[in-house]
Amino acid sequence: MLITTCLFCWGCQGVPAWPESGVADADWVEKAIAWRLQTGLDACGETGKAVDALTLEWIAASPVIRVEITTNEWPVLRHYPELKIPLIQALAWGYLRGFEWEKKALVKTLRQVIRKTNGLKNGRVRPYFKQTPTRML
Repeated sequence: MLITTCLFCWGCQGVPAWPESGVADADWVEKAIAWRLQTGLDACGETGKAVDALTLEWIAASPVIRVEITTNEWPVLRHYPELKIPLIQALAWGYLRGFEWEKKALVKTLRQVIRKTNGLKNGRVRPYFKQTPTRML
């Protein structure tokens, strides 16, 4: 049954090939995050979780990327802490791509992730984004 379900699931389409020797580099992380930001938090089961783990591990170990999130600026995280993963990934992806996010664009990206996540309802999460300050990051 699981195999049949995955045959018709397009969520894993486009996931980058696993890095050789299991060690990520900046190029792989950039591609993996780009893919991940186009999927839901629950997409691809263990593959999605593995991509999250490897990208977050690389971000944490990076001497040049520093992601700092203030919960007061992101009240949605108090109610939906699982959104911290795509938020960290998006901020790091912006750095890797050489741009700073505007808050509005970052919220839009997170909403796309929410819409593609089975366990989250956009209508329930939306009010917490309205509380988010709109200043630049």
